[in-house]
Amino acid sequence: MGRPNHYSRELPARCQALIDRYADEVSKDAALADRFRGPLMTTFLLAMATPMVILPIERVYRPASGEAASVADDQSLDPVLTQRVADTLGGGGSFGAAPFFREGVWRYVASCDVFPVGHEWPEDRLDMLADEAAASAARDAPASDVLWAIRHSLAHGGVAYLDKDGRQRLDATNMLGFVSFVTGTKRQRLRLVRVGVEDFRSFLGLWARWLAEVGVQEALEDPGFFQAAE
Repeated sequence: MGRPNHYSRELPARCQALIDRYADEVSKDAALADRFRGPLMTTFLLAMATPMVILPIERVYRPASGEAASVADDQSLDPVLTQRVADTLGGGGSFGAAPFFREGVWRYVASCDVFPVGHEWPEDRLDMLADEAAASAARDAPASDVLWAIRHSLAHGGVAYLDKDGRQRLDATNMLGFVSFVTGTKRQRLRLVRVGVEDFRSFLGLWARWLAEVGVQEALEDPGFFQAAE
């Protein structure tokens, strides 16, 4: 395998190539489904999502924002990408205005009381995510807040598998819940994000294409794009 020249751009593209190539096979693997009480699509997407989300945020957005020192800095490798990341994730731009946003598939709670995330999530927190107000909150939230929440969740294990109703009642997984601490609150408040598994898959595709700047607008305007990703 060739060595990446730009980890923040090329690793997401490589992971997306794996999703495009193998996701459907994973979803149809009967042996794995029998062993683990269902297809491993969600697990596969989370495995791919971890470098896809964390690397660009840590190696481009974080150093560009001046928020904190980062162990690696890809800014100088592609100044155009660096500026695009800074413009989209910096300055308080809304998640709804981001090119990788899809209307109606995201739910967001900016702040709620802390709860033991490793146990079943409290019904009232899941109710908050199910409320239509959470859809508006996702659209209007700063893009950086939503992406930081997903990044922290993937890095620190704040992920929940949810059923078609956004609950933890069944084995079948149709949605993902992400949780992270609200920054600057000394770990006293939590931020929540919810998205369907297939919608998360579509997001990863748009995210990777946006980082590579390959056909993002065309993908958004193509009604068959998301169907092809399912």
